[in-house]
Amino acid sequence: MNRTRIFYGWWVASACMGISALYECLFFYGFSAFFIPWRETFGWSRSLLGGVAGLARLEGGVIGPITGLLIDKYGPRRMMFLGLALTGLGFLSLSRINSLAMLYVVYLLLLAAGSSLGGYMAVQAAVANWFVRYRGRAMGFVLVGSGIGGMMVILLAQFINTFGWRTGAVFAGILMWTLGPPLIYLVRHRPEQMGLLPDGAPPRDKTGISAAAGAADTEPSDGTQIKENVTSPHDQEKRPRLWTRDPRPEIDMTGWQALRTPAFWLMAIAYSAWGPTVAVVSVHLTPFIQEELDTDYVVAVSALSFYAFVSLFGRGGFGFLADYVNIRILVAVLFLSQSIGMLLLSQVHFVTQAAIYIPILALPYGGALSLRGVLQGYFFGRRYFGTVAGLMTIVNLPINVTAPLWIGWLADTFPDGYRLAFKIIAALLVGSAICVFVARRPRPTLASNHPPQPFKLFRQ
Repeated sequence: MNRTRIFYGWWVASACMGISALYECLFFYGFSAFFIPWRETFGWSRSLLGGVAGLARLEGGVIGPITGLLIDKYGPRRMMFLGLALTGLGFLSLSRINSLAMLYVVYLLLLAAGSSLGGYMAVQAAVANWFVRYRGRAMGFVLVGSGIGGMMVILLAQFINTFGWRTGAVFAGILMWTLGPPLIYLVRHRPEQMGLLPDGAPPRDKTGISAAAGAADTEPSDGTQIKENVTSPHDQEKRPRLWTRDPRPEIDMTGWQALRTPAFWLMAIAYSAWGPTVAVVSVHLTPFIQEELDTDYVVAVSALSFYAFVSLFGRGGFGFLADYVNIRILVAVLFLSQSIGMLLLSQVHFVTQAAIYIPILALPYGGALSLRGVLQGYFFGRRYFGTVAGLMTIVNLPINVTAPLWIGWLADTFPDGYRLAFKIIAALLVGSAICVFVARRPRPTLASNHPPQPFKLFRQ
């Protein structure tokens, strides 16, 4: 296929940007838009509603490894279509719920399952396969779409406020089914399938390609080592300066190889400790603003939209910066900055304070979100991106599941429960920063590609 003036990877990134905006507005941030109306209609507690989000994360973690394998085998586009169908059906079913049990069933079996199959992981895998050298800016560009979706949640809230949450759920399902398919159609799995190379590199210039790009469609004979076959000995001897981007090519590692590296566990623990921050944004920020600052529903959701708007600059700006600086140090600094922002949020007592403190948390949050896929690609390459991401969800699972519940429980139990939860999360973010900072990029010779001994027992 002849190269066009616009590298097709940017069309893939643009489509993924739109898909991210849909999921973020209607599913991720949208949960907060439904949270307060559900409490007012049914009288459910914060912890019970937080449990919905927690169990959704449990389901995502359980099926995450399977989803990752399916994405790597069949490509993200098929998974996106399947996820879109389930999510749209889930919103239509959501409009008919009349009990907490029905909410749990619909949310887990349809909405959460659809998001796990066709949302964040599929988008990240698609972009990671099309970009290596410019992965940071590409990921940032795509996740700007997530921020835009978060900004649009105020429109969903206004719709719900005017027509009711049941009509809002139907509206969300129709949007998923009408806007999603044209975007997904543009997505392709790997550039090699179209006769292209990552980043739009010309065929004779493999600069920026992952170390295994020369064997992108072949498996290693014994799975124990992947050679860096596109670099010279001089390139392999290069060592980056502390703040500069590592110039050495990526090594494509299988899931079993990644599991045997300290980098995998340090990154997984870091993003596990970061997980409660996501729970605050997706579930508890809106009720915190409404109840602690005594504001109405629309103003509280407006604070969430403002948070998403500010995060846009972090998603795009830090994504672009990641192509030039040490990704580990950058992510560690972003975690520390979020820790400061979370401490300040715990001290908010007036709307004017919230307007000042929320950006301090939102800006680095957007950066840490967009750089997760960049950091994973830096450590483990692109060929098995979905598989490695799926395995990492297993480690993230315990805290991602429990965070929405224990934050809600603290808010239900103690007068300043939300503020106490924010201080705990600030301490966890310091631990995240330390884990990322001490992690080191795996280098050859790689570990065995065979499953660890405990997994072999299930094959006998």
